Amino acid sequence: MSTFLVRRLFSMLLVWVGVTILTFVIANVIPADPVALRLGPKATPETIAIWRKKLGLDRPLPEQYLSYMGNLLHGDLGQSIWSGRPVVSDLADYLPATVELALSAALLTLLVGVPLGVLAATHRGGVLDRLVLLLANFGLAVPLFWLGLVFQLLFYRQWGVLPLNGRIALTMGAPKTITGLYILDSLLSGDTLRLGNSLLHLVLPAVTLSMATIGGIARMVRASTIETLQAEFIRMARAKGVPEWRLLWRHVLRNSLLPTVTVFGNTVNALLAGAFVVEAIFDWPGLGWYALHAILASDYAAIVSITLVIAIICTSVNLLVDLAYQMLDPRIHLTT
Repeated sequence: MSTFLVRRLFSMLLVWVGVTILTFVIANVIPADPVALRLGPKATPETIAIWRKKLGLDRPLPEQYLSYMGNLLHGDLGQSIWSGRPVVSDLADYLPATVELALSAALLTLLVGVPLGVLAATHRGGVLDRLVLLLANFGLAVPLFWLGLVFQLLFYRQWGVLPLNGRIALTMGAPKTITGLYILDSLLSGDTLRLGNSLLHLVLPAVTLSMATIGGIARMVRASTIETLQAEFIRMARAKGVPEWRLLWRHVLRNSLLPTVTVFGNTVNALLAGAFVVEAIFDWPGLGWYALHAILASDYAAIVSITLVIAIICTSVNLLVDLAYQMLDPRIHLTT
């Protein structure tokens, strides 16, 4: 296990470095001047040159990258041209919103997708099975941006039961900052008013983001459950008179979760990618919302830092998935 962890951590480090190099090069070859975009059309060439020198953008690209990596080792991600603040401060403000949204969508995926997959498998070929497959295919086929707009049209404009956008009502303001997660901060501070309002604002973005992943998990659980139900040890357990509910939840589900765990790792990565679209639609001030503004402003430091954070999260999730895989099946040995 220790050898496996060392190898994986080393490979993850190489991935992170490769991501910074690739992103840094791509961001800098785009024919746009971030200083000119920030200062506006009335800025003189002299002013633009002064600010480019101040931000180090007049130096050769390799020198800029080495400077960025040197500062990164000291915890300095540079200065954001778009916000005018340190990128570390921006990430501290925007990352919790994305984490809250992604975790909520992941929780919905597990609480809805797994039971739907099990129900479809136990009613294979029936009406319930067809309905689950229809829902799964719908979630996988419908674009997130279209689904989000439809939800806004129905639940906000037509019925007026859910908020349009944002994390909390502007008149109410954010709860006392502890973790940056509004739901958790409201719980920790005992603020039930802000807790309820935050949950209402979270419903539409979380449901929109989780629709595709619910479909994917439901289909995977259905397929693996059907395969497990046909196994020899299940037939023997039934012959011994094991109750169907115990057979299903204590034997079938655990063995069916093995391939689902791997899919769930990819699901978390997909949620992070989908969060960029959902945050733009619902004006959710998270990492995707910040990345959109950084890209439009050609904010190199912010773009590279955002990509690095996403790479760290995705590779860490994949590592946790491998560890969970061994916990579910001790016969698996992690050697690579």
